[in-house]
This record gives sequence, C-alpha cells and structure tokens, in this order.
Amino acid sequence: MNAFGRDNILGRAGALTALAGAVLFVGGCAGASQAKGAPSPASTSAASVVLNVTGAEYAFTPATLTASAGKTTIRFTNKGVVEHDFTIKALHVQIGAKPGKTAETTVNLTAGTYAFYCTIPGHLQSGMQGKLTVS
Repeated sequence: MNAFGRDNILGRAGALTALAGAVLFVGGCAGASQAKGAPSPASTSAASVVLNVTGAEYAFTPATLTASAGKTTIRFTNKGVVEHDFTIKALHVQIGAKPGKTAETTVNLTAGTYAFYCTIPGHLQSGMQGKLTVS
C-alpha cells in the first residue's frame, strides 16, 4: 500500500504505542525511586522528638515518660485485643487506636508533670495509667 494507506496508519499506531510504553516506564521508575529513596514531605514527622508508647490490657509501656518542653509527637500503638486510647486531659491530648493499630499527634509540651490514662470504661480502674514529666 502507499504512504497514505494502511501501512502509514499502522506505523503511527506503533509509534503511539511505543511512546505510551515509554511514558509508563519512566513514570513507573520515578515511583519506584521515590519508594526506595527519601520519604515524601507528607510522611515526615512534624516534630523531631517522638515519644513512643504502647497500650495493652491493662497497662502502658513505658508507664513513665520524660520529655523536654517543645514540639513533640506522641505515637501510641495499641498492642491489645480491644480498643484503647492515650489521654492527657491537662494537655487536651487523646489518641485512640483500634487493636493492632498506631496513631499519633503532635503537641507543644510545656514543663510540668501530667497523668496519662485510657478513657475506655474500666481501663483506668484496671491500672491503665502513667506519668509524663516535661522539663
């Protein structure tokens, strides 16, 4: 066939297919390098200090926390089989987590001693409490 016939249409289709494949390949490589490289801005912590605490039936680990005043992320992991939360009423902090899940919040800590506890009915009474000292 001539240059304006079927062969030309197939040539264009092949070129478009190759171009689409190249775009997908480059896009896929960019995603792969991001996954292996530095974290995206959305996944970086808002505070450089992180307090890690776990909860289970019916205790926190550790039960005593210390921190310096300033911006701090509190990361609560529920290692129990029922829902728990980490609450510091005086600082207006309440982090809830379902079994096997982790949740966090960033707060500006001020110097003082604070009680933390689980507000799920019966958990505080069962001993699920601790102390945070901020200097």
